[in-house]
Amino acid sequence: MSIYDLLDEMDDLIDNSKAFPLAPHKILIDGDRLKELLCDVRNNMPKEMKQAQTIAYDEKRIINEAEQKAEDIIRAAEERAKGLVAENAIVEEAKRRAHEILQKTKTKCDQTKEATASYVLHSLIKTEDSLRELLSEIEKERENWDDTAAPARPEN
Repeated sequence: MSIYDLLDEMDDLIDNSKAFPLAPHKILIDGDRLKELLCDVRNNMPKEMKQAQTIAYDEKRIINEAEQKAEDIIRAAEERAKGLVAENAIVEEAKRRAHEILQKTKTKCDQTKEATASYVLHSLIKTEDSLRELLSEIEKERENWDDTAAPARPEN
């Protein structure tokens, strides 16, 4: 069921509710049914919100993996370099390669982080736009209900 269907069902719930005695602008609503509908709205939120959460989790995981891999590569290069201390040229080459690998890994990590951040920002903007549209529709509906439910005032 779409969010719009759920909102229509909430409207029907309000339409079919009975007026509160001595307060015609107030109504009695089935609270359990309203909670059910709100839960369904939460479960049917735009997929961009769920994707943004997944992306944020993946970003952390990718960065942690890249950092761990960089540390493993550096550690392996350092251990190899220690084993080859007797030959200065080999030691220097190992250090250079370890530094090169570290730089490449950091560059790749930074690129991945930037791409992920860009995607998350884009997804959040899309989600924000969707939520603004929904909020605007809800506010319009509420205004309609406020106008409909407002008691007539006597003219002076």
